[in-house]
Amino acid sequence: MKPTEELMQEHKAIKMMLGIMGKIAEDIQKGKEIVVKDVEDIVTFLKTFTDKCHHGKEENVLFPALLATGIPSETGPIGVMLYEHTQGRAYIQAISDGIKNWDAHNARVAQSIANSMISYITLMQNHIHKEENVLFALADQRLSALKQEEILARFRQIEEEVIGQGVHEKFHELLNQLKAKYSD
Repeated sequence: MKPTEELMQEHKAIKMMLGIMGKIAEDIQKGKEIVVKDVEDIVTFLKTFTDKCHHGKEENVLFPALLATGIPSETGPIGVMLYEHTQGRAYIQAISDGIKNWDAHNARVAQSIANSMISYITLMQNHIHKEENVLFALADQRLSALKQEEILARFRQIEEEVIGQGVHEKFHELLNQLKAKYSD
């Protein structure tokens, strides 16, 4: 497996969560009561699986390897990806802050959560598209087989040392539970 293939597998889980978030945001906009615990679990998923694990692999391993091949940092695709990671973190924080201030009778707070979710969904859908169609193709072209093996080994290290044993599996279980609950 190539590092880009592993990252695309993680994208599948992230896209599934984006679909769940879209349904919850739609429910909020329709004035339906939401399960705060579900949104808290989503924030935990986004902070840990998406940001710490997935973006951590990109920022700490893949991007530096690509920079070493001569891809420009600030004016190229890596700069765009880093900027979008920062934007995503701001939306996640806004969702988290909204949940901390949750009051089922405060439409303004509810709408803020929905708006932040929708903004995050749009950002990440576009972000994933750019990674899969531009950045990952560059990585596959420019990184030797040996370098790709090194990157995969470092990915394993991140999963074990930063995320922890069995955490991926717990998040996939959460995804399945939320998908069953929020699917149409």
